[in-house]
Amino acid sequence: MKSIIIHPKDEAELNFFLELANRLDVKITTSEELQDDQLLKFMEENRNTGKTDRKAIMDSLHNILNEDQPSYKNED
Repeated sequence: MKSIIIHPKDEAELNFFLELANRLDVKITTSEELQDDQLLKFMEENRNTGKTDRKAIMDSLHNILNEDQPSYKNED
């Protein structure tokens, strides 16, 4: 199944799209929910692995949070 990404210009437009999707009975997942789900999945996969030190974890989190996020805007 294909997905679309919508970047509303303001809160009112976001609410419009959410209401439209609800009325059409379309599944909605925000980018924040998707990121949370992915993080939880990775955490569960690695829950029983060997231990590592705090600095390595903090460095990894810092790198993830500071990565350049891809632009979904059409550059044409």
